[in-house]
Amino acid sequence: MRNILSFLLLTLCAMTAQAQWEVKKNGQHAFPRTIPAGNYSGIAWLGGSRYAVVSDKSDEDGFFLFDIPVDSVSGEVRQASCLGFRGCGLPGRDDEGVAYNPATGTIWISGEADNRIMEYGMDGKRTGRQLALPDALRDLPGNLGLEALSYNERTQTYWTCNEAGKIVLQSFGEDLQPLKAFHYEMDRPLANGSQAQHYAHGVGAICALDDGAVLLLEREFYVPRAKLGAFVACKLFRVEPLDSTATSGRPLEKRLLTSWRTHLTLLGRSIANYEGMCLGPTLTDGSRVLLLVADSQGQYAGVLKDWITSIKVKW
Repeated sequence: MRNILSFLLLTLCAMTAQAQWEVKKNGQHAFPRTIPAGNYSGIAWLGGSRYAVVSDKSDEDGFFLFDIPVDSVSGEVRQASCLGFRGCGLPGRDDEGVAYNPATGTIWISGEADNRIMEYGMDGKRTGRQLALPDALRDLPGNLGLEALSYNERTQTYWTCNEAGKIVLQSFGEDLQPLKAFHYEMDRPLANGSQAQHYAHGVGAICALDDGAVLLLEREFYVPRAKLGAFVACKLFRVEPLDSTATSGRPLEKRLLTSWRTHLTLLGRSIANYEGMCLGPTLTDGSRVLLLVADSQGQYAGVLKDWITSIKVKW
């Protein structure tokens, strides 16, 4: 009887925790007059309506400054503009993820070309500091390396992971040394990638939360040879990386918060390959807004757009 009561209590607690999360996906918007065509792959909130954004095909290593005001009630993106680029004068290194540490006032950027996570001042210059990568993330295959990056001020923890294959979700402390590593498994793909002209299936972005949990964005980008019928399927999951999971070797348990698809059809061009995600401002009802940016491949063939979307979350 005691075991039954314990099971029921645990189940009730889990159901209550799930019920506490309210998630609303807003529409996606493009601003071609104020956002130049790019390959935007990462975003970090700097405070107010300002964000640092990186491109995985920038000629110069550094970051863009974006201004993205959102509706204070719904979190809907109302406008967006690029305020310029801040670079270090060195070649781009396939910048994929970006994070901001308010305590130091510095930007961190993960690069896939050199597989390093480096620190930058707000002027775009490198400080010379970088995260000490563990062996599991030190030698990753090209184009499947350090895709995502996040920092949480309350937990004082950096998080990163590789895009695909055997995914390792890795944390780092303020001393820049690795803390814990966790195994993450993606959902099974929806499409057969071998039949596609272009295909990508992996973790595109992560976001560290105040309670120690992490949000992960799985995205599957499928382009058939005929082009029409292409889609991007996005799934937003929440995981709780506990020490016991790190030592057990078991994959992290994940909870689906929301999912959506964008398409390329004869009648619509909503297709959006979201690769960057971060927490933004607190809204009037206490909710937080998640901002996401899409990689348009330089607005490829005049079809893809530099979409920006938001998700209102409350827990």
